[in-house]
Amino acid sequence: MKFHKLKQWIKSLLPSSYQLKVSITTIVTRTLYIFIVFATYYVVYKQIPRSLTYHLELTFILVAAISIVIYLPLIERMAKSLRVRFLSEYLTEDAESFRQAIKQFNYDALVKHVFPDMVKITESQLGTMAVLSPKGTFSFHTYFRGRQKKLSPTKDIEVKQNFQEFLRSKKSGASVTEAIHSPEINGDFLELHANYIYPFLFREKLFGFLAVSNIPNADAAHTLSLLAGQSALTIHNHILSYHIAENKKYRKEAEYAERVQNLLETGTIPELPGWMIKAYPRSHGNLVEFFQVEDGSWFFVVLNAGRSYQHIGILLSYILGVVYAQSQLRILKGFSDIKTLIQSTFQKLEWKDRYELIIGKIGYSELYLIQEGKQLRITRENDNEEVVASIGWKNMIQMEKGPILILQGKEPILKFSFQETVVQ
Repeated sequence: MKFHKLKQWIKSLLPSSYQLKVSITTIVTRTLYIFIVFATYYVVYKQIPRSLTYHLELTFILVAAISIVIYLPLIERMAKSLRVRFLSEYLTEDAESFRQAIKQFNYDALVKHVFPDMVKITESQLGTMAVLSPKGTFSFHTYFRGRQKKLSPTKDIEVKQNFQEFLRSKKSGASVTEAIHSPEINGDFLELHANYIYPFLFREKLFGFLAVSNIPNADAAHTLSLLAGQSALTIHNHILSYHIAENKKYRKEAEYAERVQNLLETGTIPELPGWMIKAYPRSHGNLVEFFQVEDGSWFFVVLNAGRSYQHIGILLSYILGVVYAQSQLRILKGFSDIKTLIQSTFQKLEWKDRYELIIGKIGYSELYLIQEGKQLRITRENDNEEVVASIGWKNMIQMEKGPILILQGKEPILKFSFQETVVQ
């Protein structure tokens, strides 16, 4: 234990890699400045005639003017350039460079540059950064032993709710000693191989965090707080931009889906003796298809996917297209084949939501119907409250009592009327 404390004390006396680079940069630029000033003094002194009164004073004034007006700005520019190159814009002490870096602070810069810099200022060998994704999970990046840009993104992980609440309560960061009495939180520290975690908070919401293997000093913690706040805002803007872009994309997809749906849906109503069939303006949640089976009988399918999104029409059109294609090949023979084909097609598409359907056969003066689901209804036109078909059973409906309506809620989809034809 004493040896460990001695080791830590010696380490605290030695400069960190960041401090060492700062010191070397300062020494190099100031040494160069002094050398240039003395070289200039020597050149000017040689050029001024000795016969002039106060030639030493004149040399001194000229060199001082050149050094202040020309050399000093150039050396400062050189020092800033060296710090930006070897220390990073986000860690330099130059205020102008830092402001410029903050302006360019985007999501890519956070992952590639800012994250390694935040690990550096804590003087840690290992760092892990969690970033909230638009899906609500966290993507993780690691940084190990000063290898900048050697980042290893892993799969998205759900961070436990109690750990998120703990971090939200630690706005100024938390060390592992604060989690000793909470076994679950302490376990999260151990899993991250972290001695210190700093959260990225914006408007009381956790957008990510930095986990490092060393507890930073006060100066490093102050710089870390500035970068963490900017990181949270950057992640927030990235998620917002993603959702805006997705919204625009889906809006476009919906427009294309409606066009494709109009092209795919045949919906050709057959002309049959005595029958008058009317199709009402359809909604985007349902489609209708008529087709003949092997024995020449006319069937129809009303299919509802249980959603109202416009691009659902592509899915329904595909399924009814499969049914129509099978009917043209004379593969389908009746109710059982049609129902089995629709069910298997939904399974192949891995459709998780409920769907409803009505399969109908048009007879001479009657309809044969099978219904699945409660959103679709089959009623008489003269009394919309009279339901004339039982769910799950094959129903035969006589047409002499009046027209039949197929509705979704209160919106009509199809109307079937029959009038006996008189042979002259």
